[in-house]
Amino acid sequence: MNRSDKEMYAEVYRSSTMGTQSILALMPKVENEQLKADMVTQMNGYGSFAERAKCGLAEGHFVPEEEKKSKVFAAKSGIAAETMFDSSPSHIAELVIRGSGAGIVSITRSQNEATHGQTRISEATDAYNLCSELVDFENQNIERMKKYL
Repeated sequence: MNRSDKEMYAEVYRSSTMGTQSILALMPKVENEQLKADMVTQMNGYGSFAERAKCGLAEGHFVPEEEKKSKVFAAKSGIAAETMFDSSPSHIAELVIRGSGAGIVSITRSQNEATHGQTRISEATDAYNLCSELVDFENQNIERMKKYL
């Protein structure tokens, strides 16, 4: 496994686990049952992507790095502050959309660094394709959340 593949798998793992953590932090604020069901669907998808990235890393004899506790705490604190006075379905959906957008940016950056950086790779690697699948998934999540805005 080359360095770029490792970095893409690691970014998929990081982005997916942060997505899961963010949804878990938002879930207690959600009263709308359909929104809750859509968020559970998204969280389950993140779990699948994290597991696939972990397996990809394991093939190269790497272990995924867990997100720093300070970063997870900061994200959860930010969510608590954002929902303190407004936990409406519209606001929750907006936060989920922002999170998905951030995920798209980080994954796309990882892909671009791999294909255009110093160690250029083919766009046909499993790691690259997993990144593309996660970007598609995030776009689907955004579309799903738009109905709550």
